[in-house]
Amino acid sequence: MQRLDRSAGATTEHLLQSKEDIGRGLFIAPYEGESLCDVAVVFDDDGHIGYADERPTDRDIDGILWQRWGGTQTGPLQWSHHRPDRQRAVMERPHRCGGCAGEPDHDERGVLWLLNANEQAQATLTFPRDIRTATPAMCRQCAERALRACRVLQAGFIALRVRETELVGVRGILYSLTSPPQADRFVRFDDDAIHRVVARQLMLELRDAELDEDTLSPPGHGGRAPTAVPGPVWGWQ
Repeated sequence: MQRLDRSAGATTEHLLQSKEDIGRGLFIAPYEGESLCDVAVVFDDDGHIGYADERPTDRDIDGILWQRWGGTQTGPLQWSHHRPDRQRAVMERPHRCGGCAGEPDHDERGVLWLLNANEQAQATLTFPRDIRTATPAMCRQCAERALRACRVLQAGFIALRVRETELVGVRGILYSLTSPPQADRFVRFDDDAIHRVVARQLMLELRDAELDEDTLSPPGHGGRAPTAVPGPVWGWQ
């Protein structure tokens, strides 16, 4: 697939203006009143998928089909999930904070990323390293707020500084004419399977990520945090 410049003209840009309630929550997280729409997936003559009642907003600037969500921003936030259009909005370039959709924290070492990491990962990972993730960058204020609010991060995290990133693909449900749909499949943009996936997350490669041990500290813990199970919002591959 010939990808377009995602630094301008992204179909999700308007979402970045909807920040009136971000101070109490997480921009990328859906509310209880928002949910995935039940839409029929169909194949065309080329073996590519689409929705039976497809709308222009169902595809991104590259023509990739995305999950359709509906509902209202009411009820509690679902902290452990991403709303696809808002996740996509902050993962596009320029990267935005996943908490407030504002500018992420950056210094001479690069942009701040916050990922969950259990005790074993903290002890064995070496840096710099490349990391593939669906987690967006963070500003310092939102990162500190997330550490206070999220049990997954309280149980174990790493902060990273990143100078270079690349959008490499999507994660979603992969369809086939000959086999059942496969959930949570990573598909690269240059893979022909990109025409058969309903995407729910943009995937980003963090190049030569460096460990940041100075910016953040575990709240309420005297030393290393206990082991955590990786969560879908703060996880990585």
